[in-house]
Amino acid sequence: MKDGQSAFQSSPSQNAGDAAPPPLTIRPAVVADAAAMARVHVDTWRTTYPGIIADSHLARLSYERSEKMWIEHLTNPGAERAFVAVTPAGEVVGLASGGPIREPLEQWNAELVVIYIRQAYQGSGCGRRLVTTVAQDLASRGFQSLVIWVMKDNQSARGFYEKLGGRLTAEKPIRIGEEDLLEVAYVWPELKVFG
Repeated sequence: MKDGQSAFQSSPSQNAGDAAPPPLTIRPAVVADAAAMARVHVDTWRTTYPGIIADSHLARLSYERSEKMWIEHLTNPGAERAFVAVTPAGEVVGLASGGPIREPLEQWNAELVVIYIRQAYQGSGCGRRLVTTVAQDLASRGFQSLVIWVMKDNQSARGFYEKLGGRLTAEKPIRIGEEDLLEVAYVWPELKVFG
C-alpha cells in the first residue's frame, strides 16, 4: 500500500443494452467509511496492478492494514482531505484525497494523493467527479495547481489524466515491495480548469 498512487484499469465498454451505473454522491469521507475505503483500496490495486507490481506484493495487501491506515488518516487528516463516491445504497465505490504537495516539484503546490475506483465504476464519470471535487476543495483552500504521481506503466490511468488535461512533467523511481519501479507526474498548472 503506497500513497501517491492512482489505480485505474480499462473497464469493459458499455453496450447500448447495458444498465448504466447508479448515480453517485461524492462527499467527504468519515471514519465510518474506513472499512469500505480499505476494500476499494486493496481491491483496486489487485485488479489494476497485475503485470505492473509483483503478484506476491499484491497478495500481501491487507484490508485490515488498509482500514487502520484510513482510520488514522480520517482521525488525524492534517491538511489532506479524503472524499468518497457512494451509491444510493450506501456502497463506497471510489475515493480520492488531496492536500499540499508532499515533495516539492517545480512551482506546483497541491497533490491528488490517491484515487481508487472499483473496476465496475471506471469509465462512468466517477473518477472525473472525484478529481474535480478534490481540485475544487484545494482551490477553496488557496492552492493554485495540482500534481498526481502515477505508475509509469499504468497506461489506463495515464490516459485518464491526459483526457483531463494533465501535462506530463516529471519522472521518479519508487520502491514497492522488492521492486524498483517508475512513477510519472501529471500537472494542472491552474486549478480553475476544474471549475
